[in-house]
Amino acid sequence: MKAVVIEQTGGSDVLNYKELNQPKLQPGQVLVQVKAAPVNFIDTIIREGNMPPGMMPNLPFISGVEGSGIVVDANGTALNKGQKVAFLGPIGASMYAEYTAVDADKLVPLSEGTDLIEAGAMPVTYFTAYHMLHNVVRAQKGKFALIYASTGGVGTALIQLAKEAGLKVIALDRKDEKVSQALKLGADFAFNSTGNWVEEVKKVTEGKGVNYIFNPVAGDTIVQDLEVLATLGHIVVFGFLAGAGETNLQAEAIKHFSKAPTISYSEIYATYFSNFELVKESLGEVYRLLDEGKVKPVFSTMPLADAAKAHDMIESGKVLGKLVLTRDF
Repeated sequence: MKAVVIEQTGGSDVLNYKELNQPKLQPGQVLVQVKAAPVNFIDTIIREGNMPPGMMPNLPFISGVEGSGIVVDANGTALNKGQKVAFLGPIGASMYAEYTAVDADKLVPLSEGTDLIEAGAMPVTYFTAYHMLHNVVRAQKGKFALIYASTGGVGTALIQLAKEAGLKVIALDRKDEKVSQALKLGADFAFNSTGNWVEEVKKVTEGKGVNYIFNPVAGDTIVQDLEVLATLGHIVVFGFLAGAGETNLQAEAIKHFSKAPTISYSEIYATYFSNFELVKESLGEVYRLLDEGKVKPVFSTMPLADAAKAHDMIESGKVLGKLVLTRDF
């Protein structure tokens, strides 16, 4: 089979598209013919060798933690040969390949009519978004949601799922063209985060503030978040694109103590490894919405052989939604 292998760390040129043997199955595993393998930012971090101590996988290594495909060897499990499946896995899932071995109980069965490329673009971003909306903040219809990085993978999923849940969506992005794109994706309001968006948010919420904030940036943005947060509002931090920042979170929160703010941190693998049934249940709901035409992932595709170019695009910040590696069979 063909696969993209990292044999040494470095730039995108270390991604080696080469021939390998198909993986051998262990009891309880099935062989999946991969149809879609999204590129995630963590893939570039692993490629560069910049993972935190103890988290860097051994080389050689095949990247990819999510995707979709078809079961080609059910290996005595409850799944069937030819069944369409989606997958969200840990580091080491080896999705940048024509075939991968997956524990049968970690696969999400898809309906026969599901588009595998669409389905494959969704596990990480749509689970992250659905989990934060429905399991973390338990979003209520009619409330305001503020979404940072709204045209990225999680951002586009959040806009769609928040609108489906009956929320009023305020999108933030750093470029005017992305602000316009967020409105096209369904946001009710969208502002450039490099401008005076705080006053704009106060204006559209008539001074009451937003009920839910979904923030993958962190840094010192918590100061602005607390300022625009409604009473009994909930901030969910799910990334640190701007680092930890210099803000004393306790001191800042005390300034807004009368709002009784809730601040949560969402990391999908904390749920994955402690409550996988919730992951599977949530993804089942996501794919139900896909089948019903109520959500549609925003993505572009590139051939598996062009993984290096795909990594360059991800690192450039120019990708709208998800970038998915595909291979026709």
